[in-house]
Amino acid sequence: MAQYKCENCNELRDSLICPKCGADTHLLDEPVRGAVAPRPKPVPAKPAPAEPVPAPPPEPLREPIRTTQAPPRPRPVADPPPKVQYDGGESAPPPRPAAAPVAPDVVGLDEFHAVLDRGTKAVIICGDAKSGKSEIAGGYIRANTNYRGRAQNLTLRAVLRTDYALGATNPNEVWYQIIDHKRAFLDPSGEFFNMLSPDTRQRLGLGDVSEADFHFVQRAVSKLAGIVLVVDLTHAVETKQQSPWQRQEDNLKFVLSALRWLRWDKEARPEAIRLSTNIAQQVSKFPRIDKRVLVLFSKADQLKKLTNQNPVDFARKRLPTLHGALMTHARRFRYDFCNTMIKTARGDEATDPCGLLLPMDWLLDDPLRWLPLQLPTSWIGGGR
Repeated sequence: MAQYKCENCNELRDSLICPKCGADTHLLDEPVRGAVAPRPKPVPAKPAPAEPVPAPPPEPLREPIRTTQAPPRPRPVADPPPKVQYDGGESAPPPRPAAAPVAPDVVGLDEFHAVLDRGTKAVIICGDAKSGKSEIAGGYIRANTNYRGRAQNLTLRAVLRTDYALGATNPNEVWYQIIDHKRAFLDPSGEFFNMLSPDTRQRLGLGDVSEADFHFVQRAVSKLAGIVLVVDLTHAVETKQQSPWQRQEDNLKFVLSALRWLRWDKEARPEAIRLSTNIAQQVSKFPRIDKRVLVLFSKADQLKKLTNQNPVDFARKRLPTLHGALMTHARRFRYDFCNTMIKTARGDEATDPCGLLLPMDWLLDDPLRWLPLQLPTSWIGGGR
């Protein structure tokens, strides 16, 4: 007979239901419901000893890939230059000359050089941009026409220019005006002179000046008839300072030394020395500028309180740097005031140019150069 076991009373019974507690029973041969037999732990098998793997046979050596391109030919080596014999010994070969700097293309310069080739001398007008250089040249021509009947049309430089409508010289341009059969004004753009200033070049990071920077004026200096320096009195840093035009003075000081150096220096310039250094070292060995130098204080009518005095005294007290440069580099020089040549913003020119005829007569007319009235600066060391 099958034996059953009560799950609740844990006693043997003869039926599937316990008569005592009414719980289910189960055969003794079956496992108890809900019970899970424990799984045996796997026993790891011992690894079999690894058999030695035979090494692969060595690959046969491959031949190097041959290309059809020919090996590069060796560059021919130039024969060294022969050494110069002197005093029984040898010297090193002379150094190769450095390439000359390329001169910039200056508008109008070739036309002016053609004028010089005809035997005309140059009167160079120097000064900052918009200082009145072109207006001074045009004003002198108008004054000659109005007061002396010497009619002379101004040279036109651009489209839409009419007679006597001059305006400023454009950057990277030179303008010239024929004075007579012997001389002509050369009016370079003020930017050229600004670029010669060491302070300006240092501020703009341009480095030292080069031969190309003097291209716009180099031939004119060799055929020099006179120099006009223009100081714009309205371009003052501060009129209450002792020297309110110091920047213009410094620029013109370097321009004077450079013009003196260009006029007389004929020797080769050493490459190892900077050009500005060479100018500073060599200029004192040369003669002073042998042509007259006229300093014009432009737009003086706009500063009446400062200009109501003798031009020489004004220059000595208010522009000492410029005065010292003239004493150093020029044999003969003169100061004078001149009024504004342009009266309105529309470009209307002054009917009666003031302050130009007598100074220009001293600069240009040979018969009047001996007059004491025309040579005031000779009394203070400007020469005779």
